[in-house]
Amino acid sequence: MNPRRSLFLKIVLWFLMSLALLVALLAGIFHLDFRLRPDSAFSSSLGGQGNTLGRVILRELYDSDYYEWGTILARFSQAYELDFVLCESDGKILAGPNRNLPAAVTDALRRLENDEARQRPVPPPHPPADIDMRPGRRVPPEHPRPPMAGAPDTRGRPAVRLLPLPPAERLHFTYLLRTSSPTLYWACVSFPFQKIPASRPINLFLLAASPSVTGNGLFFNPLPWLLLAGFVLLISIFLWIPLVKSITRPIGRITRAAEEIAGGNFRVQVDAARVDEIGRLGAAINHMSAQLENLIMGQKRFLGDIAHELASPIARMDVGLSILEQRLTGDDLTRLADITEEVHHMSALINELLSFTRAEINPENQNAKNMRLAPMVTEIISREGTTGAVIHNRVADDVTVWAVERLLQRALSNILRNALRYAADQGAIEVTANRTGDKVLVTISDQGPGVPEASLSRLFEPFYRPHAVRNRKNGGVGLGLAIVNTCVQACKGTVYAANLNPRGFAVTMTLFASKAVIDAGNSGVQK
Repeated sequence: MNPRRSLFLKIVLWFLMSLALLVALLAGIFHLDFRLRPDSAFSSSLGGQGNTLGRVILRELYDSDYYEWGTILARFSQAYELDFVLCESDGKILAGPNRNLPAAVTDALRRLENDEARQRPVPPPHPPADIDMRPGRRVPPEHPRPPMAGAPDTRGRPAVRLLPLPPAERLHFTYLLRTSSPTLYWACVSFPFQKIPASRPINLFLLAASPSVTGNGLFFNPLPWLLLAGFVLLISIFLWIPLVKSITRPIGRITRAAEEIAGGNFRVQVDAARVDEIGRLGAAINHMSAQLENLIMGQKRFLGDIAHELASPIARMDVGLSILEQRLTGDDLTRLADITEEVHHMSALINELLSFTRAEINPENQNAKNMRLAPMVTEIISREGTTGAVIHNRVADDVTVWAVERLLQRALSNILRNALRYAADQGAIEVTANRTGDKVLVTISDQGPGVPEASLSRLFEPFYRPHAVRNRKNGGVGLGLAIVNTCVQACKGTVYAANLNPRGFAVTMTLFASKAVIDAGNSGVQK
């Protein structure tokens, strides 16, 4: 088989295509950053709206006096429902709520301070000593006011100066950690400042604390990821559903064809035009059904030929016994009667075999037609009825079925004959017909003892007779119901038997009401 047409290879290629698409989307998110407008949902994660807000807060702090910083942070905290705190790496709060920072937060700030200190350039000299640092006086732009919170009185506190703001790309919020009791999620953005007269700059940290992991959209916005997951799912559906349908639809047709074959219909065909494994399976199913039909039909023809060949010598034997009967007397005549009974039994068996094989070999589907059921039932009752038997015809005059007339008559006659044989003296026998959708259920029921439940599934097998009736006088040859099954199948129907409660036995045939329904069903299998 050509590997390019392998179904396995197709599935692998579709999987790789989906995987490549997913990788491309992830690469576009993390490496290309989508390059969307600033207010896009994909830009509002920890690196988007949160960073923008951090730069806005820092710029406003730089442009204001230090005694206004607490008010500024409180305003932003109220607007975004977060706690903003300005502090040093040791946890000393310079502006914001008066609270003790958790030890885990201060440890994380120290580690961040040490990492940034290694990359910090050498600072410029500290400002001249004659700069006016008194409260309420504006500091020259090149030397902003120290970052003190609360009252403007700064007596006793060391003089500090803010260094120029780093480039915007270096001012980004960093997710720190999660603390408990209460549960808070922390993020920070750092910027440099310098104590006077020290020459080595250190960092101030703008902390943002939130009880939610998303930080109200500033730390993490789940919407982009939900959109991404939905987009990937949608793409996967569009990629995989056609492939899945291309597999499941032909498999469904092959399954229905296999069920038809199991039911004895070997003329079913499935589409074998595909060149992959499913196409090979369809071709194998078609070949198997053709082979089975040849084998089964050959066996039936052989059985019919044997029965036909035996009919002539059996008939000659019967004639010879009739002639011999006129010449014998006494015990010889009794023995001859036994032999004659055996010959008659053989003759009945051969006739049943001929009827069975003819029903299967020549179903005469071309002569099937829609016919009224009530007149046929009336005719069969008048022909098969016996003295003392009560038979009720409950079939409405407007009920029609699609069937081969001769085969349906044979099937109804065999079922009615069985009911008369085993239950004629047990009560009335009824023939009913009910329309259910596109099908007609024809039932012949009696009030006899029924059959063992274990035997119900085998009643329509050739030569099978329940143990309770395996005798020559009552049990027949075991082909009556087998012929019924063959005749009903030739009419595209089904037949089954069931015991009634509290007593009784019923055989039900399911036939189609019209040929159009059968054609629609066959087209669904063959496509």
